[in-house]
Amino acid sequence: MCVNKDEQKRIQEMSYTDFIALLQETNRCPGGKRTVKRIRELLHIAENTKLLEVGSNTGFTSLEFAHISPAQICGIDISAECVRVANDTKMADVQNIKDRVSFQVGSGYNIPFSEESFDIIMTGGATGFMDDKSTALKEYFRVLKTWGFLVMTPLVYHTEPPQEVLDSVSKIIGTKIIPMRASDWERKVTEENKLWELYHQEQHVLTSRADIDINTYISYFMNKQHLRSQSDEIRQAIECRWRSHINTFNENHKYLGYVIQIYRKRKIEEEPELFVTS
Repeated sequence: MCVNKDEQKRIQEMSYTDFIALLQETNRCPGGKRTVKRIRELLHIAENTKLLEVGSNTGFTSLEFAHISPAQICGIDISAECVRVANDTKMADVQNIKDRVSFQVGSGYNIPFSEESFDIIMTGGATGFMDDKSTALKEYFRVLKTWGFLVMTPLVYHTEPPQEVLDSVSKIIGTKIIPMRASDWERKVTEENKLWELYHQEQHVLTSRADIDINTYISYFMNKQHLRSQSDEIRQAIECRWRSHINTFNENHKYLGYVIQIYRKRKIEEEPELFVTS
């Protein structure tokens, strides 16, 4: 059998988001369904609620919000391949979901919507992977309605990770990871604009997984029909890259957690409060 070196090279060199699209991985926000369920509990979402997800990836979070709420939802992502997979997943869903959810290519640095278009902006962990967080936060503020909510669930570090772990993760995702805690994110957002009010916050710890769990997880992907149909050489290239990524992420999870932060876009700056619960 002739080995397709060009195709193997393409797999090795494609961006992380395009590789995820190739796998057709359900790329969940930190905390997955539990996070989406919690946000639904915390915020009032009605039929006329317009929600924008920035960094929608392959569509999980937007679609899950649609499954448990009546909101009108739009997801944007910089990866055309991720948007394609998200739309394919949506089209396999029921008509009600097809009618209320849309996906399109777009950047958090230049959101393709006019001022005050959305009641809620959900960014999951996407903002943490952006080099220019200030520009993204300005865009979130611009397209969010006054008294609307910005929901962020960034990954945060509860323990200082080794630099080699940070370097390895940075290389995979194509963005330099700067370890941040929940307080760092609050300071970053509220110092960017004094009209961002931290409305709710809760923190969660993640854990690493055993080798047997990782092997089972990777086997699941490699048994997907669209990957089983590939040549042995291409499958090997895909599995090798995926296993390397997962092992790196697993090491990173020894130091990692995530925080649910909900900010409200105020009209006027709020006066400080002195006597609050601890």
